[in-house]
Amino acid sequence: MSEYVTKAPSEERPFAVLYAELAPGETVTEDLGWTVVPDEMDAMALSVASSTQAGATATAVLTGGRPGHLYHVANRVRTSDARVLTRGLLVRVTAG
Repeated sequence: MSEYVTKAPSEERPFAVLYAELAPGETVTEDLGWTVVPDEMDAMALSVASSTQAGATATAVLTGGRPGHLYHVANRVRTSDARVLTRGLLVRVTAG
């Protein structure tokens, strides 16, 4: 991962990841959840406010975050072939 996306601390913003490498006939059967690293335990933390999974696309709505901080946000799913796949992105929180 060499690029990142940005969001403002006050912004509630959706981000999506696509599981495009599924084998023919393979489907996503279970969303195993989202993680945010670093996992800060206070009111300024970047957090997942809500999430959805539809087909091969998982979406999370992110809120908060400390200005200037860089976070790794990842989603994991299980497929009909019993594979566990992970997709992630880097999120930089802007100053305003």
